[in-house]
Amino acid sequence: MRIIIDYDSTPRAQRKVCEAISKEYQIPVEGISGLAADDAHYAEDRKAQINEILTLDDIFVTDDYDLAQDLLDRALSILSPKGIVICSANIESLLYERFLKSKHPEKPLSQEAASRRHHDEIERFTTILLDLIAPLNTENYQ
Repeated sequence: MRIIIDYDSTPRAQRKVCEAISKEYQIPVEGISGLAADDAHYAEDRKAQINEILTLDDIFVTDDYDLAQDLLDRALSILSPKGIVICSANIESLLYERFLKSKHPEKPLSQEAASRRHHDEIERFTTILLDLIAPLNTENYQ
């Protein structure tokens, strides 16, 4: 198992969480970033390089829903920095929600509300990442 991070779409705080968890659980972590200078081929080059290294044992962290949709069957799990496990059951609604937000942007949050949302996202992300990598404790179920 590895944690592979899309540095182009993952905020620094979540990258630090991945690095800390990888050290604690001795799981390798790899980052993918800025793979091509030519914008026309950037997405395809990035997807190709990720396809080369991604296995069904890996957790892939990205906020790029288009990329996530293309890689759904290539990873153990795909996790958004917002703390959402991206899967075939929710990818269409995530893409549609993104479309709606592009047509009708949300009102800016106050600094306090934005800080609270950011903290909640980091906490949710950390919890889900730990759930994905930590071995299950089945002692209570026997």
